[in-house]
Amino acid sequence: MRSTSRTPKANELLFRRLTVEDAAEAHVAALEKAPQLGFDVFIISAPTPFRPDDCEALIADAPPVVACYFPEFPALYARKGWTMFSSIDRVYDASRARDRLGFVCKTRFAAVLAGLAVEEDRA
Repeated sequence: MRSTSRTPKANELLFRRLTVEDAAEAHVAALEKAPQLGFDVFIISAPTPFRPDDCEALIADAPPVVACYFPEFPALYARKGWTMFSSIDRVYDASRARDRLGFVCKTRFAAVLAGLAVEEDRA
């Protein structure tokens, strides 16, 4: 995931974003389950690492919360000149899609960090 912005779209994989590939797979899963489920509504987003008790801290100061889950993120971001959002005011919960459709997005924030680490190793 490339970004020329100091605030990369990768940040959004923590709480609301998904890739085009994951969106397409979610549609396929919904089509396959439609005869069983009938009508239902799902939030589809990359799995969030956050728990409900993280909410206040995410609003107040998100980077330290993210660093609790991904201690490598500050150094990797610093090398790219990227910044984390200072505040995250909502986190989408895709557990209903997991539970009812059996669908979980494959692309996660951790994958972006792993890609940054590989880039660094090559440099």
